[in-house]
Amino acid sequence: MKLIYNIIILFISFFTFVFLNGCKSDDPIISPADNFEFSYTSTRDTIMSDFANVLVLDTVKVLLKDIKLNVSSSNDSTNFKVGPYVLYLRLNTTVNSIGSALIPSGTYDKVKFEVHKLEPNETPPDSDFVDANGRYSVVCKGRFNGNIFIYKSQPSAKQILQFPNNLVITPSKTNVTLLVRPQIWFIKNNDYMDPNNSANWNDIDNNIKNNVRQNFKIFKDNDKNGIPDN
Repeated sequence: MKLIYNIIILFISFFTFVFLNGCKSDDPIISPADNFEFSYTSTRDTIMSDFANVLVLDTVKVLLKDIKLNVSSSNDSTNFKVGPYVLYLRLNTTVNSIGSALIPSGTYDKVKFEVHKLEPNETPPDSDFVDANGRYSVVCKGRFNGNIFIYKSQPSAKQILQFPNNLVITPSKTNVTLLVRPQIWFIKNNDYMDPNNSANWNDIDNNIKNNVRQNFKIFKDNDKNGIPDN
């Protein structure tokens, strides 16, 4: 009787061991792959070729926040990047990646973001965006008629960009590229404004905030060549 009892205990112990270890798995949990990439590009080309040497931009930095994709024909949106991100424009045709994410499959018609001035409680991601005079959303360095300038813009501005055609997101990777044309910020009445002249600062800031369709363009660019896909 004792032998039978021991055999039963042995079987119970064995199956308990198998069951518990079967519930455990050292296999990694495989998450769905990112299916969306956000990139950006710019150009050193002047907007007005007759004034090619008047305004020369060497460095342009834009602080972005709350990048979202808007679901087509609705007010719903999906977050891509929430925190501040420094858009460092290299002013050439290079396409640079902001990052990638997993975005719900669907159709999207707009990209929303904020050109963002740092709040007092935010840590500057780049030292150029804060100094003794305040905090900034845009920093431009260059030359105007050969004279060096550093222009810093303070206003925040919410921007909404429409895709040329609705963007369809699927499980396959899709890249969109943001084209930034910072030279336009310094143009008024078909002439370049001197960033060293404080009388022009309000007009330059207004150009950054308001000329959205001229300043920024967004498009599908899966081959990442800086040109909209057909």
